[in-house]
Amino acid sequence: MKPGVEILEDVPGIGPIVERKHGYDVRLRMWLRRGDPVRWTPTLGGITGARLEDDGATLFTTVRYHRVSIFPGLFYGLEGMRVGGVRRLKVAPHLAYGEAGIPDVIPPNAVITVEVQILSEEAPSRPA
Repeated sequence: MKPGVEILEDVPGIGPIVERKHGYDVRLRMWLRRGDPVRWTPTLGGITGARLEDDGATLFTTVRYHRVSIFPGLFYGLEGMRVGGVRRLKVAPHLAYGEAGIPDVIPPNAVITVEVQILSEEAPSRPA
């Protein structure tokens, strides 16, 4: 695992191993260092078609497992996961949201805990 990403808990899935450049339906939850949940809002952008639950603390969305599509800590944390699996990660600031953070959501230089569940692989699009 990349330095700066620590696996805190890993419940293996029984589906296929996640592959780079493929899309996956996921459930994401994040917490700040003291356990405060990160609450998503529809205005954060980039989450078209996403669904929020638990007052914004749980995000259901589709992500592309690609270095430019997700933040680095999540990218490295997905390595070796299988569909159906759940992994809880501790991510250092330099692999999360860094010095900028996300205004009013994640403070600058925040260590975050991320829980990701790979729900299913997104169906590949078919040519028209």
